[in-house]
Parts: sequence; C-alpha cells; structure tokens
Amino acid sequence: MVSRVRHFLLGALLSTCVVACSSDKRTVEMHITEGDVWDSVEEFYYDNSDTLSLREIAICLRYDKSYVADSVTMNILTLSPSNLLYEEPFTLHIPHLSNMRPDEQTFSYRRNVMLMEEGRYMFRLTPHYPVEGISSVGIIISSEE
Repeated sequence: MVSRVRHFLLGALLSTCVVACSSDKRTVEMHITEGDVWDSVEEFYYDNSDTLSLREIAICLRYDKSYVADSVTMNILTLSPSNLLYEEPFTLHIPHLSNMRPDEQTFSYRRNVMLMEEGRYMFRLTPHYPVEGISSVGIIISSEE
C-alpha cells in the first residue's frame, strides 16, 4: 500500500518535473528522473546576488530499493555568469546500511566557496552511466555562517 501511494505521488510529481524551494540561507532544487533511472544531463540554475558570502554546495540523491550500486560517478560542470567554465569528475560513495538504508543522501561537493560574480550560475550534473533506482537528483546551495 505504501509503495503504491509513493509511486502515485512520484507520478504526480513527474508532471512538474522540478521541485524547488529557497530561503535567504539555502536553495534546493530537485529534478525527478524518468522511470527511476538517472541517465541524462540535469541542469540547475542559481541566481546569485551575494558575492561575499561563503557557500556550501551539495548534491542530493533520492533513491529506492532498486538502487544497488555503491557509488555514482558523474561530471559536474559549472558555468559562471561571465561564461567561465569548470568541469570535473565527482563520485558519490553511498554507504550500505543493510535494511536501514535511507532513501535520500546529501553529499558535500564544495565548502567555503564564494560565488564571485552576480548573475546566473549553471550547474550541470551528468552521470557517467545509467544508474537504476535514482528517483531524483538535486543541488543544494547554502550560505555558511
């Protein structure tokens, strides 16, 4: 029953395709994957007006019981408002917690970073291979205190 309700809710969210929320301290944007397989590029945009605060950038994955890998390898591309480009490989190591595995993990990507330009930043996450069981992928940008 719970599984059926969860799939119904995920199906309803697929129509919106993006779940986003923000506050002065934290911005979260999640993209729902099609068919619970992450196999395509996900682009996230962040409008920056604060060029002095330190930030933490994190990657968030939501997954279900069909996820069996122990890591997810991806490329993360960052494009600044002035079109400066930086790309690097990044691997998320998801711990095996037996039957107690949570269905969401947040991984720190960068800490103590300053987004030094005003304007729109783009972050592009591209998996190296299709990953079954990933229901959504997201990015979290927080101001550090």
